[in-house]
Amino acid sequence: MIIRKASIYDSIGVTKVYVETWKTAYRGIIDQDYLENINYDKQKRNFLNMLSKESLIYVAESKIGEIIGFATPEVSRDDGNNIRGIVSSIYVLDRYQGEGVGHSLLEKSANAFVKSEIKTMIVWVLKDNPACGFCEALGGKPKETRLDQIGGVDYVSIGYVWENIENEFVFKK
Repeated sequence: MIIRKASIYDSIGVTKVYVETWKTAYRGIIDQDYLENINYDKQKRNFLNMLSKESLIYVAESKIGEIIGFATPEVSRDDGNNIRGIVSSIYVLDRYQGEGVGHSLLEKSANAFVKSEIKTMIVWVLKDNPACGFCEALGGKPKETRLDQIGGVDYVSIGYVWENIENEFVFKK
């Protein structure tokens, strides 16, 4: 597996991961009609737009060149106007989960923040998503909540925070 920065040519693979992962990861959490009607072409346009604006997306690529996961780290300010890193999305195809792909993507994001002298990182996860356990296993603490509206329905998201990435994030040895 290779973790690398995505290029505009990766938009199809990233879109495939996004759509497939939403349909598996959020089954039983988000309204099934919404999941069944995710618009592939709209999502592809969104990712093309992000990549053309040079938004940072890391992709995980299998040995045969298939994109099997991605993460979108970005820099923002919290309510106290402090700079922090946010991983606004991290998705791994269902058949590759449990193989360290998500860990590698999140570690790459964490390292990018550390190199930019950003000490704090947050990852938002929908409540009831098994990824909550993933974030906790890597040292994230559930410290924030927010409401996210998806398909006209409000869902609770939990913000898993690493106040000091270098000391709290579980890096691979």
